[in-house]
Amino acid sequence: MKRKTSFGTMETLFEKDGQVVSEILVFEKEGSGHKHPLWEICYVTEGQGIIVDGDNREEVKKGSVCKISPNTNHWMIPEDHMEVLLVYSPNP
Repeated sequence: MKRKTSFGTMETLFEKDGQVVSEILVFEKEGSGHKHPLWEICYVTEGQGIIVDGDNREEVKKGSVCKISPNTNHWMIPEDHMEVLLVYSPNP
């Protein structure tokens, strides 16, 4: 189910044992910093922007893939509009 967020929308695509495994986020404005206990693999499906991962800022565009380490503060900053497919995993 798609739901509104402070940055745009979020839709869970797959869950296992009550835990989100993958979701798609649509950023219309900057997200806020947060952490996860798992690896977060990000695939930009549309648009472009910046993914802030700890002290790193990575410019991304459609087709970009990046990995965010567990327990690392991170957030996304779209240029105008950015869609990101996320997969959470205990291993990178």
